[in-house]
Amino acid sequence: MASNEHEAFAQIELDSKSHVPVYYQLYEALHSQLGSAPFPSGSKLATEREIAEALGTSRQTVRQAFARLEREGLLFRRQGDGTYVSEPRVVSGLRFLRGFTSEISARGLRVRSTVLDLRLVTAPAIVGEKLGFTSKDERAVMLRRVRSLDGIPATLETVWLPASVCAQLVSMNMTDKSLYSVLREQFGIEPKTANETLTGTVLDEYEAGELDQAPGAAALLVERTTHDADGRCIEVVKSLLRADRFSFTAQLDLEHDAVINPVHHPSNN
Repeated sequence: MASNEHEAFAQIELDSKSHVPVYYQLYEALHSQLGSAPFPSGSKLATEREIAEALGTSRQTVRQAFARLEREGLLFRRQGDGTYVSEPRVVSGLRFLRGFTSEISARGLRVRSTVLDLRLVTAPAIVGEKLGFTSKDERAVMLRRVRSLDGIPATLETVWLPASVCAQLVSMNMTDKSLYSVLREQFGIEPKTANETLTGTVLDEYEAGELDQAPGAAALLVERTTHDADGRCIEVVKSLLRADRFSFTAQLDLEHDAVINPVHHPSNN
């Protein structure tokens, strides 16, 4: 263990008499420090035994804290090599409508898009409703792709668009293309506003495979409807984002009262 790392662990105070479990105290202490000195992103941590000795606690305590941090994507293990600090998440605000490619490229990250499916389909009923379809015969363009950041799969995205305005999209090569740029340049469609919902979820076997994760791994489900300047719905999106790669922030105005309207979901009973 490096001397600065040993010193940092030695400074962590754990109270065995507290009603808060010791492993959780360690988890909270590390949570606030991972990604900065002396635990920079990409660095390898000392062994569980060495850390337990520095803290004067058990290896089981360290293992439990590490397991929690790993579930949150702050740490990752390399089989037979040790535990490492994860790269920082992509932090995005919720105020401005921007395409994924432009949003991420502006941060200096390399964005790649792999097309899994691109064809004309009969949209799911709820999607057709959002797109304003008035007939069951109306078709949608469905684009499904994996978006990667610096070579690491990050999002699994499914997009539906009204075929009446962009049917030719199905014959285009959308590999590594910005959808919004194509809509603007090829079809004269200008995304203007959007409604977006974020929900915590877990990945099933197929989703996990596409995102290089284990089934059951945490993810963010982002559902969005996008409208043009005339208020016409031009896009319905379902995106699964790896929870270890993204965080979202919002600026709040605390000087004015705000009313939060809960979303009620129908009961299955």
